[in-house]
Amino acid sequence: MEGLEEFVKALAEDPSLIAKLKKKAELEEFKSQYNLGGASPLKCPVCAGLLQSPGTLWINRNDNTRFVCRKCKLEFTLICNTIPNDKLISRLRLIGKGIQVQLHGGIKSNG
Repeated sequence: MEGLEEFVKALAEDPSLIAKLKKKAELEEFKSQYNLGGASPLKCPVCAGLLQSPGTLWINRNDNTRFVCRKCKLEFTLICNTIPNDKLISRLRLIGKGIQVQLHGGIKSNG
């Protein structure tokens, strides 16, 4: 009962807590529905063509070639034929942090 009282008190102090909890529950449901591990640095090519802010592609837990867009829920199979997907994703994450890396051969980021 004490936990419930603390929760009610927290809600009274921060009404946005309900929205935060709902958003977190929706994210967990999305991840569970598609068996997703986490977000990738890749953006959805469909949303990018249609929306100003494209959705993020999330990686399947068991298959790093399967992705699902958080926004439009479209599923993609992406395979890099030059380097393994996990290396490509790792390098793209570094580029997103502003770290200059070599993707492959002569292709370098501007980070």
